Amino acid sequence: MFIKPYEEAKMTLGLRALVRRLIPNHPSLDQMKRELLQAEAGEYGEKFIMKQLEKLTFTKNFQVLYNITFQHPYSLQLDVVVITQYEVIIIESKNIRGEVELKNRPRQMIRTLETGEQRVFHHPEVQLEEYVCNLKGFFKQHQIEVPVNGIIVFPFNNARMNYEDGLFPVLMARELTSFLQQRPMKTKTIDCQYISALLVQHNKPYERFPLSRYYGIEVDTIQTGVICPKCEFGQMHWLKMNWTCSSCHYTSKKAHLSALQDYGMLINKKITNAQAQHFLQLNNRHTIKRMLMASCYRESELKRSRDYQIFL
Repeated sequence: MFIKPYEEAKMTLGLRALVRRLIPNHPSLDQMKRELLQAEAGEYGEKFIMKQLEKLTFTKNFQVLYNITFQHPYSLQLDVVVITQYEVIIIESKNIRGEVELKNRPRQMIRTLETGEQRVFHHPEVQLEEYVCNLKGFFKQHQIEVPVNGIIVFPFNNARMNYEDGLFPVLMARELTSFLQQRPMKTKTIDCQYISALLVQHNKPYERFPLSRYYGIEVDTIQTGVICPKCEFGQMHWLKMNWTCSSCHYTSKKAHLSALQDYGMLINKKITNAQAQHFLQLNNRHTIKRMLMASCYRESELKRSRDYQIFL
């Protein structure tokens, strides 16, 4: 069963908002586009792996958790975790295309494209080895003994594999479910529900917002306004109690919610009425107040408090 199902990472949503709102000639725009493509490719592969693992959800013998992150005292960012009756398995996803060679001495991952372009990456088992060690340490800290293993998974057949046997199995995603079902049974079982609850309890994703501060981007280079959710480029204007797109004429009563999310991810999770008027390009403090009261919460119950907190 899925204890923590797939969900698009907030960082990916934030990067998408940043690419959408940076001025066209910003010197960081190309870098942000590359980071967004990399994040989306990684999540696309992880989503496909989770789709394959749905085949196991008919049984209580497997529990699946997506994107588990610890910060202290062990730094861990686990793509997918599968808990069986006998062990915890970390799945390290690598969505990469081309001819891929995994070498052991030294441990490297070498990718060669059809054009002949070659690039050397860290071997995924180096990171996976660290994750397994740290997760064992986490369980030891909580005074439980749990076998922890790992699998390196390439989601799609766009990677032609050539590898030397290492510490962990290397699989394509479609092999994953049969591989897990054929894992050897052991005499000693573990408490799956307790372990999954413990992992969820200590899951604390990294907080990188606001991205303008994280990337050192000037706030005045982030474009304001409510962007049309239908055509994705038209500016919307508040007319007769509706947002109306100036390009495709799509109307919506709640299009400002996405813009406020963009503000929270890119600029500040706190916003005042005046700042909302400027960012939404709506010069009506009474309408803005109603919007903020409905979608945010006040920083303080004191009437003089001007800050609203944006939910992310």
